[in-house]
Amino acid sequence: MKKNGRKQTRQWILALLAGFCLVNALCFGYERQPGWLDTPNGAATSVWRPGAVIVHGTEGYGISKVDENGFLNPDGTLAERYVLMMGASHTQGKEVSPEQRYSTLVNGYFSGDSGLLAAYNIASDGHFLPSQIQHFKAAVAAFPNAEAITIEIGSTDFSAQELHDAQNQAAYVPDNGDFKDLSPVSRLKLAAKEGLPLLALLKKNVQTLRAQAAEDSEGRYDYETELDAALALIRAEFDGPIAFVYHPTTEIQPDGTVKLGYSNTWDIFCRVCEKNGIDVIDTGTRFQMLYEIEGQLPYGFANTTPGEGHLNALGHRILAEEIIAYLEELRV
Repeated sequence: MKKNGRKQTRQWILALLAGFCLVNALCFGYERQPGWLDTPNGAATSVWRPGAVIVHGTEGYGISKVDENGFLNPDGTLAERYVLMMGASHTQGKEVSPEQRYSTLVNGYFSGDSGLLAAYNIASDGHFLPSQIQHFKAAVAAFPNAEAITIEIGSTDFSAQELHDAQNQAAYVPDNGDFKDLSPVSRLKLAAKEGLPLLALLKKNVQTLRAQAAEDSEGRYDYETELDAALALIRAEFDGPIAFVYHPTTEIQPDGTVKLGYSNTWDIFCRVCEKNGIDVIDTGTRFQMLYEIEGQLPYGFANTTPGEGHLNALGHRILAEEIIAYLEELRV
């Protein structure tokens, strides 16, 4: 009896391993992330392995190539002056083809066929407002010739504790994120990330959920006070134009209209930005028009839920147009 039980257990384990191997193999053609390094002293929270290819098919479908710095940009040489684009996964735009990504559209508008990068995307997964503030000083040090900075955000509802902690900014270390001189253990971890895309996908999702679910457990700090201090800090570190690019959520109502979902702290955020001389690009009006005129939504794909998830090609187009209009106005 015990022998049969052990045999059945082995069969279950083998079946689970076979299932894992099958799904992991499918990930190479459908959902594959290359290796990445966390960069606590870099321009963003992490960088991909330069030259690697990302395949993203669980939401939309996109194939992206990683540039020499570990970010997602077209081939080209950085212009003498450029727009530095910070953000999280929406800005990475792995869900759409590279030519549909809003940073690529902005770059194409200003650079044309010159081969120069007039807009440079340094987004990383889970790189939300608090970590954007924390890495802002390092980003400016890494890309000192930026003439303007845009920061994509989908929410302003972060705890006062997070905003307080974010003011302890990372000091830029140029070698942070260098894949050349990795230790044997780091190389093994990198190989696991690339050879086991299923585990890499699960880890990234868990990290994103944790960042989104962070709460102010102690309540020792005031949101507006900490936000003011944080934005004053980044304003002091960069004297050119800074613009937060905010995209509210969309929700279809029972009567067929669309409702825009703004953060609870949105009004406070706008007020503090104005106080610190930082601009805000709100795409909500354009999102509303997109639905009312074209009957389409800026989020969602054919293989997901309409109105939810990451920005689709239309959403990226709207962000690009709003940013272009903003930058053109600055140049007048």
